[in-house]
Amino acid sequence: MRRLYYQLQTHKSWLSQMEHSKYLNEDRDMYSQGVLVQLLEQRVAKLLGKEQALFFHKGITAQLVALKVASLIKKSNNIILHPNSHIVANEQDAYQALMGLRGIQLGELSEPFNAKDVSAVTEEVSVLTVELPLRNAGFKLTSWSELVKMNQWAKQNNVHYHMDGARLWESSHFYQKPLSEIADQFDSVYVSFYKGLGAIGGAILAGDTDFIEKCKVWRSRMGGDLYTAFPQLITALNGLDAQLDKIPLWVKRSQEIAKALDTINQVTVKIPKTNGFLVYVQGDLDKLNARIKPLNEKFDMSLFYQFKATECSHIQKAEMQVGPASENISTQEIVDYFQFLVDTK
Repeated sequence: MRRLYYQLQTHKSWLSQMEHSKYLNEDRDMYSQGVLVQLLEQRVAKLLGKEQALFFHKGITAQLVALKVASLIKKSNNIILHPNSHIVANEQDAYQALMGLRGIQLGELSEPFNAKDVSAVTEEVSVLTVELPLRNAGFKLTSWSELVKMNQWAKQNNVHYHMDGARLWESSHFYQKPLSEIADQFDSVYVSFYKGLGAIGGAILAGDTDFIEKCKVWRSRMGGDLYTAFPQLITALNGLDAQLDKIPLWVKRSQEIAKALDTINQVTVKIPKTNGFLVYVQGDLDKLNARIKPLNEKFDMSLFYQFKATECSHIQKAEMQVGPASENISTQEIVDYFQFLVDTK
């Protein structure tokens, strides 16, 4: 079945990708050491303009380590977070339960917080975190001017400024700035390899040398030194080679699709800033979700997983992301799919 983001990979397809990779014959890695680890860390550090980078098998682990180390350096357990950020909403309170940190949550669920919100905090704070984009709010991005103002606030108040950049690759097109210039606003940056770059998994935490060196022991404490991580390493490097430069095209395609869908009665879409966006549809939640499977079979394509409820009982939302597989799906097919979806006759 065709998909809008990435085709679902099978074990065989993953093995085939690695078998044909130019990185296959490099010496194997062991416990976070090896040629491929160094190559990936150095490459991403250069892309982000940071002194040093550290490979992690999982993004959640990378961010927990970043928050913990920064809190120890700044000698405060208080960290600023958005209530709809991945760290708060999707990680089972790990930053509190595992790291003993206390979150100061700022902002409305549907919008990123800004410098004015941050300036209103009167408590001592160790870390200010910003997620680019704020995925749970509909892939919304903080404006450049607000990022700069928060950078200034963090420096003035001796606060570590951290970016949850799980989708930074997909965000740079909006800012029209190099990745290094965006990352330069932050003391540390986490990026993911399995989302926009399509790797099996893996993540990088980048920052200055002193900070990253302090993170290494915490990576070990969090079980992050895998015996070998070659599938993640090879597919991450493949993704940087093959997909990174294509992402701006996916952003433009998402905007094209959004504009087309917004012309349909009962469908509302705001022009996206990244390759992901929310589509709002009028109708009953259960009935809309019941139509997805037969429509997927009719069109031989899957555009999203399911609808979720909004605050308005008669309006439901679904998340759509555009990736390399979208080349096999026309915008007209997507429009036709939604027209069938909302047709109540």
